[in-house]
Amino acid sequence: MSSENQTNQQTVGTDKISKTTEGAAPPNANDFNPLTQDSDAPELSAEVRGRYSPNFRERYVEIEELLEFAAEAGKLNSPNLATEVKQLKKVLFYTSPESLSLDALCKAEAELERLYTELSELLAPVNVNILTLRATSTRYEVQRPWWQAIFLGSGSVGRNFFRKLLWVAILLSALIFLRQYARLVFDIGVKEEGLGKFLTFVDPFLYGALGALVYLYRDLTESYLNRTLHPKKLATNWLRIFMGGILGGLLVHLFGPLLGATGTKAGVDVSAIAIGFLGGYSVDFFYQTLDRIIHTITPKLGTPTQEALPPTPKQAQIELLTKSLKEMSNEEDKTTIRRLLEKL
Repeated sequence: MSSENQTNQQTVGTDKISKTTEGAAPPNANDFNPLTQDSDAPELSAEVRGRYSPNFRERYVEIEELLEFAAEAGKLNSPNLATEVKQLKKVLFYTSPESLSLDALCKAEAELERLYTELSELLAPVNVNILTLRATSTRYEVQRPWWQAIFLGSGSVGRNFFRKLLWVAILLSALIFLRQYARLVFDIGVKEEGLGKFLTFVDPFLYGALGALVYLYRDLTESYLNRTLHPKKLATNWLRIFMGGILGGLLVHLFGPLLGATGTKAGVDVSAIAIGFLGGYSVDFFYQTLDRIIHTITPKLGTPTQEALPPTPKQAQIELLTKSLKEMSNEEDKTTIRRLLEKL
């Protein structure tokens, strides 16, 4: 198996796997079950192998998995869709090749794609597709040796990711505990100012990564239970932990003085640790903090400008009369406007 995202083919529905025992006759078109047996067996004729290709069988298995989840989630408003799927199963896999014409086979293949599209659209509002179903299904478990399964897991792709997050959480917690233990040792009297400063510098990065880990646990747990956990999204979650550590360190070390997160003689200030944790947990918190800092330092960098006050009614009247005076050509009207301006 090349990766966890590629899972082994499993049995779907109520069909049972029929295994060929020793001394039994080789499989043929009459007793061959394409849903549960390998269609590439050399004992089969070329016609049967060409008809029941792995891709052809895989598409129908995907349809049955989508249909099964739609029924469990209460998305099937009528049994018509399920009836169409089962009738197509009869045509594709339980009709002899001699009685099935080429036109009928092409029509069945087109019907196969139509049903797949219809089921995908039915489940699209809840963000469920065949990849998310298999990433959270016990039918598609990754097989590993026991010593690898301890660290990487041997369940579904989604469940294995939680196992990896567990070990990352243990590693971060161990580093934080060791850091606090080292600080206590330094306070007792061991003078390691250089190492102590380095450990103080590393703290926000550790808590930022821990905050990102807490966020991922909350987000992935909800996705796993709703079966919307996409396997392609899991790769980006490792980057989320890394960026959470970076953002936590940036907030404390670059913008700490502006936020009031400064160190104390007794050790790292609690506010600095909290800011690092929140910076890793929430990307929105990081951007909102940057916006607040920008608004704080922008007036100091530029020239102060006074906001224009709205004119009073008297000033507005004077401006209107002055404008009218410039536009007037009649001397009598100009005289009248000048008198009004003198009174104002």
